[in-house]
Amino acid sequence: MKGLNAAGQKPALVMIRAIVIGAVAGALLCALLLACFAFAFVSAENIPHDFLPAFIVAVTVASAFMAGFVTARISKQKGLLCGSAAGLLLFLLFLVAGVALSQGHTGIDAVMRVILMVLSGGIGGLISVNGKGRRK
Repeated sequence: MKGLNAAGQKPALVMIRAIVIGAVAGALLCALLLACFAFAFVSAENIPHDFLPAFIVAVTVASAFMAGFVTARISKQKGLLCGSAAGLLLFLLFLVAGVALSQGHTGIDAVMRVILMVLSGGIGGLISVNGKGRRK
């Protein structure tokens, strides 16, 4: 059968499934990191307020990297494309959540964040696909 992989699924559906699973994994990592660091920040006595925006960007970049890595690990092909798509989907999830909660502006921060998340997701996908395979 033309257009089906070994599992009997269409390649496009496999990629979409991998992208969704990767984005969910990235969102879970983001939630876990934010929960751990929120506890650390509450325990700390003095936290500079200028540190928090940079910290949030770093957490979202790490989450997008993980989303791209997981996506490419599942799809086993097209790491840059799949990882970038997972980073974009994760950004859209964060954007919708942020707009729904704050009802505020998106602005230049959103543009910077989407670029960073798509790039880090793509890098995670590249590393996953081009990395050494597991030894058996």
